Amino acid sequence: MDFRQAVFIYNPTSGRKRDGREKMILQARDALKPTVGDVHLARTSSQGHATRLAIQAVADGCDLIAVCGGDGTINETICGMAGSDVPLLTLPAGTANVLAEEVSFPVDPRKVAAALPSLVATKVPLGRVVHGEASRFFLLMCGVGVDANIVYNLDTKLKEYFGQGAYWLGTLEHLQHRRFQRFDVRMDGETYENTFALISKSRRYAGKLVIAPDAHLLAEHFQVVLFHGETSLRYVGYLAQAATQTLDQFEDVTFHHTDRVEILAPADGDIHIEVDGEYAGRLPAVVETVPDGLTLLLPPGYVERRPPPLQRAEAVSSVSRL
Repeated sequence: MDFRQAVFIYNPTSGRKRDGREKMILQARDALKPTVGDVHLARTSSQGHATRLAIQAVADGCDLIAVCGGDGTINETICGMAGSDVPLLTLPAGTANVLAEEVSFPVDPRKVAAALPSLVATKVPLGRVVHGEASRFFLLMCGVGVDANIVYNLDTKLKEYFGQGAYWLGTLEHLQHRRFQRFDVRMDGETYENTFALISKSRRYAGKLVIAPDAHLLAEHFQVVLFHGETSLRYVGYLAQAATQTLDQFEDVTFHHTDRVEILAPADGDIHIEVDGEYAGRLPAVVETVPDGLTLLLPPGYVERRPPPLQRAEAVSSVSRL
């Protein structure tokens, strides 16, 4: 596979290890050169800039977009190129690298860039959150409730200093609350009450935790994991069970498969939404799949593990209905 022209989008402030960042970017660019005729570096300077750069790259006729950063920078880039046929190469190097863990990419942009000739261009369904007149795409996951509240209240300076650890510090602080607010989720004709909904295309969450074990980037549906408990103590138990991949032992954690989720706002209070670790608004919202939303360069071994189509009889677990 050879490419004529690539735009290489990168976030110079993503992650904690900033010493030598520009040198690493140049080395990753050089690793692309045997496969790509011309590589143009495009440095982000503000929130949302990666989206604008990706839109421009598609409009300019580039036949490859590479993005270097964490899951948030990757998400911004996806939002600018969703629906196009331009392939995306993700070079993980940020605070959170769930995508790298999911597809077994090394967290070293130079190594992933050098592996470009062996990667497979694959059409990938995206998720899309629609609330009001706004919408946002996601590749990995959408979280509603407890985890999105953590993202909403996260200290950005703490994130810059502690990296992924800032999320865990935020989690510990958030768990000091006595009770979490409930909201309703509707899917496939049933309604469920919960305090945290994870609508996922990724097995992994917050790094190495496996919360949605049946999820897959290439699936045309989500695995939805609903947490029905409302106390801080219950969530401490959830974290412990997630660490040992035994969440299914909780009766108040339920697993579902569907391609569309409607999430209702409670009568009082705000419930927040996050996508791929980035804040994305408030309820109410609809989360749906977008078939063939993106062309992604993936390791062949991951593509070979493509899941079977969803059978509608499997769409909803027979648990905890209202």
